Amino acid sequence: MSIPSCERRLRRGFTLIELLVVIAIIAVLIGLLLPAVQKVREAANRMTCTNSLKQIALALHNHHDSKGVFPPGGMQTGQNGTPCYTTWTIEILPYLELDNLFRLYNQSVFNHDLVNKVVNQTRVKSFECPSDTLIGQMERPATGPQIYEYMHGSYRAVSGRSGAIGRAFWDTFEAQFWPPSFVMDQSWRGAIHGTAAAYNGIPAQTALGQRGASVSQMGGPEKMANILDGTSNTLFVGECTFLDVTRRATFWSYTYASYNQSSITTESRILTNSYNKCIAMPGQGGEHPCKRAFGSNHTNGTNFAFADGSVRYVTNSIDIYMLAGMSTIAAGEMVSPP
Repeated sequence: MSIPSCERRLRRGFTLIELLVVIAIIAVLIGLLLPAVQKVREAANRMTCTNSLKQIALALHNHHDSKGVFPPGGMQTGQNGTPCYTTWTIEILPYLELDNLFRLYNQSVFNHDLVNKVVNQTRVKSFECPSDTLIGQMERPATGPQIYEYMHGSYRAVSGRSGAIGRAFWDTFEAQFWPPSFVMDQSWRGAIHGTAAAYNGIPAQTALGQRGASVSQMGGPEKMANILDGTSNTLFVGECTFLDVTRRATFWSYTYASYNQSSITTESRILTNSYNKCIAMPGQGGEHPCKRAFGSNHTNGTNFAFADGSVRYVTNSIDIYMLAGMSTIAAGEMVSPP
């Protein structure tokens, strides 16, 4: 029996042209949907970063409530290039509900000592931003005691404002770059900076650097009362990552120099996630301000926690002198955050 022609027509499949049209429509829809999905994902990442910075700021405040001071940015022993002891991220671990990890850290030895390797190679999600492509990765930092690899992180303390010729910073001791008297400008120190005072059983450091200047001038951890510029106007912690020279990026527990502290140099080139881009641009101090950059993988800006516990998004177009003013605790600048 023959099949009626109408039934044969009902069984006809798609033609090649119709199939291509459907595929094209699907491709267009995916093209339209993908940017929207990426925007939603990035918004979620920024929110996570904001929440992490709020947790960090709260932990810093809880440390202050418990100890009477904020933690040291990093305990120095002498001239830049010498070993260091503990650092601010280690000190706030108990206030991030990570007391067990804190207890594994040996305060009596240098940060890079082998007994501290387990801590230094542990991922701490509170110190990670999901937009940071380096989270969960370990590398040997570009400089300092390169004994083993350290775990990357996403956030650096604001140690203060840089000094003359783009070289004098509050994360380490280089008195020779603080002319004319080789004394660090106290008004340019940040809320969390390098220190040399006694802390956690480690005695005060008095070693002499170049020109006979003593590391003791770095002082000790800061009190809330020392933030004379106002807590809502003072930077605490910000994001820093690099897409290219990753060994110069942030290592959350590495005390040495600028790897978990940064200073604000009055050059907008430091607001970037590209180390090579920064050093390619003209500026005082060559690559040294770039080592202390602040930048993220977010769009055109970076999250910063302020000393009052708030978190704000700072665009890369901000007046760099305003940002430098907000990096100090007692310089008396009349600035307001964006």
